[in-house]
Amino acid sequence: MKLCMDLRKYDGVVGGVEQLIVQIVRYAASNGHSVILLPKQNRLQEVEAMFKDEKNIKCLPLPVTTHAISLKNMRLDSTTIQDIAEREKVDLIHFPYNWSFPWKKKVPCVLTVHDVIPFTFREAMPLFHNLFVYKSAIRRACKLNDVVMTVSEFSKKDIAKKVGIPLEKIRVINNGVREPNREVAPEVVECLFRRLNLGEDFILNVGGIHERKNVVRLIHAFTRLADTGYGGKLVITGKVSGLPYQEKMKRRCDRAVEETRMGGRVVFTGFITEDELDALMARARLLIYPSLYEGFGLPILEAMKVGLPVITSNITAMPDVADDAALLIDPYDIKAMAHAMKRLLIDKTLRSELVQKGKEWVKDFSWTRSASQYMELFESLV
Repeated sequence: MKLCMDLRKYDGVVGGVEQLIVQIVRYAASNGHSVILLPKQNRLQEVEAMFKDEKNIKCLPLPVTTHAISLKNMRLDSTTIQDIAEREKVDLIHFPYNWSFPWKKKVPCVLTVHDVIPFTFREAMPLFHNLFVYKSAIRRACKLNDVVMTVSEFSKKDIAKKVGIPLEKIRVINNGVREPNREVAPEVVECLFRRLNLGEDFILNVGGIHERKNVVRLIHAFTRLADTGYGGKLVITGKVSGLPYQEKMKRRCDRAVEETRMGGRVVFTGFITEDELDALMARARLLIYPSLYEGFGLPILEAMKVGLPVITSNITAMPDVADDAALLIDPYDIKAMAHAMKRLLIDKTLRSELVQKGKEWVKDFSWTRSASQYMELFESLV
């Protein structure tokens, strides 16, 4: 089989979406299939270097500088990429990032929609773009592609409801979870902990400060916990990009810290590397992930992978991802959030039970498994 994989999303960082593409490509190539990769022109050399030791992979650049919804990208989806597929005798095209517009398909096209968060939380998206570009574009993209993939049963139902396509057109393949670095260099750990002024006792929150990440309520819940005698810190990871929306969210968080008099007890890390995240997860008391909306929720599994007990929300995709291996809470209930943290800190039996359940549960999530399931789907379509 010969596949064409859209890699326009890649901008120098292998995040969750890019990790999916990389894993499918490597799995396909190692199993004797051929892959045509389509990165942006200005990322061609980086992508070629990423796969320089792999066979059966060919990179063809696309004349575009962004993967965002645009007339230029729409034309590429419907003409240039289709022409490449025809010329290269490709069997199937996979568009792995939420939108593509193959008006004139020459081969079967598969679209992966990871979530439809902007239908619920607009966040940084301008109102006009949200109403008249994003929503209409997602609806059209889902109709134009032959199959729509997503990452959880919740997302499947949410996409069907909000986008307006039949459930039967949507297939679910869970994300995998990366292997953590369990031997982060001591100097990296020392530098990180010195920069953040951390001791040995802290609670970790991963994911940034978007509205749906629920950080303001978390700060108030942590204050309640501190009032019961907890002396550690709350560490919140995530980069503040400098965009007006991000600055607004950070001001809200800073105001919550000031109101609760938690200055020095709530630590915002800014951007951290994967190694630094692994170092924090290996040393935290617990992970609390009280998001208001997730299409999946990778930090839950990343924490379980390293044996870190987890508290997360009982809504959207998080119960699917955590199963019974985490303590589930109502993310709108500050008192319940504080009580869950206190309970997990003092109840050693519960901590041990969740850690063991988490280690077993996370075994079902691997990128190899995800890639193999994608290949089974591709073969059934071809």
